[in-house]
Amino acid sequence: MEKATILYKKIENFFFENKGNAEFLGFFRISIGTMVLLHFLSVIRDFDKFFSSKSIVPQDIMSVFHPGWLLTFSKITHFFESFGIAENTVILGAKIMFIGLCINIIIGFYSRMSAFLLLLLQVALLKGSSFFIYGVDFFTSMSLFYLILLPSDAYFSVLRFIFKKKAKEVNFMPVKRMFQIHISMAYFFSGFDKLLGYNWRNGESIWKAIHLPYANRDFNFDFSWMADHSYILIIIGWSTVIIEMLYPVFVWIPKTQKTWMMLTISMHLGIALVLNLYYFSAIMIIWNLTNFYFERESVPVKFPLFKRWFYKKYNPIGI
Repeated sequence: MEKATILYKKIENFFFENKGNAEFLGFFRISIGTMVLLHFLSVIRDFDKFFSSKSIVPQDIMSVFHPGWLLTFSKITHFFESFGIAENTVILGAKIMFIGLCINIIIGFYSRMSAFLLLLLQVALLKGSSFFIYGVDFFTSMSLFYLILLPSDAYFSVLRFIFKKKAKEVNFMPVKRMFQIHISMAYFFSGFDKLLGYNWRNGESIWKAIHLPYANRDFNFDFSWMADHSYILIIIGWSTVIIEMLYPVFVWIPKTQKTWMMLTISMHLGIALVLNLYYFSAIMIIWNLTNFYFERESVPVKFPLFKRWFYKKYNPIGI
């Protein structure tokens, strides 16, 4: 019973003891708001080709792939059309609303409510046009969800400046711990999935990725020389698997936290430069910095296997 009480106390302290630096709230809100806004502006000229009745893939075909109860942008458009409001007007309103909500999040003006409304609009747009979405869109939805949960308006925001109130002491650690566990699990299972197949272990996936027709178009790196040095592809493939699978171990260990975070960020910078997946790389870098760069002191999680090398004579240093 005593051991159970001690274990419960440790878990409670891990999730609720306020050891975090509140600066991450402002960073996360501003960076996610900016990234989502830039991502939307990059496709706004082709908005009609993705989300309107003139879509490249007709809406009635895409509707086959999602349940009837799901709120999609085409349903929203049809709803307003029943009141005599033209589709072009609805699309213009959606564009203005999307941009306005992003700006509200960036400046910190009722960012929780703005994130909630933006999440509804974003899901309606993407779920109704599922042929055009990829990883960054899912992580955008999750980021907006965390913005709803986190009290990001309390720090470095226009709302706080207007009302000139002292920020309330809010314990954001339960949400941050959930966020940290979330990203740790995401990397682990991403690496584990790569490990199950042979393509990442023999470098084939790396070779295919860098030669995709839509990749490496901005800088046009010449990777033909790698055909004679296949061991480099194998090293890159295994490095990716190791970085991702061991992320939930080394990112929590004080002495290796910054190193592993930098390795992960370097991996995403490589993805951005070679595969030209700039927004996906940006949002993953934001997630890493948000969760582990602004720690006031190291997270008290220990792995007995590594205790001898990483925990001996260690004194936490605040960031």
